[in-house]
Amino acid sequence: MIYALIGQGQQKANITQACRVLSVSRAGYYAAQKRSSAAVICVESVNLKAAFEESEQTSGSRRLITAMQ
Repeated sequence: MIYALIGQGQQKANITQACRVLSVSRAGYYAAQKRSSAAVICVESVNLKAAFEESEQTSGSRRLITAMQ
């Protein structure tokens, strides 16, 4: 929750100041940011695999990209 609040200010100086004010480390902020993007990638890969299995493993990359959109 705190890290999401910090993420609203996207300039590096603002992140540094926000981390200092909220008493959290910058490394912790960036680790939380990386974890959240990894979760999105994981969900997308599961959806991609499901689309591939649904096509009986015959669709190529272009068709799968179209199916995902």
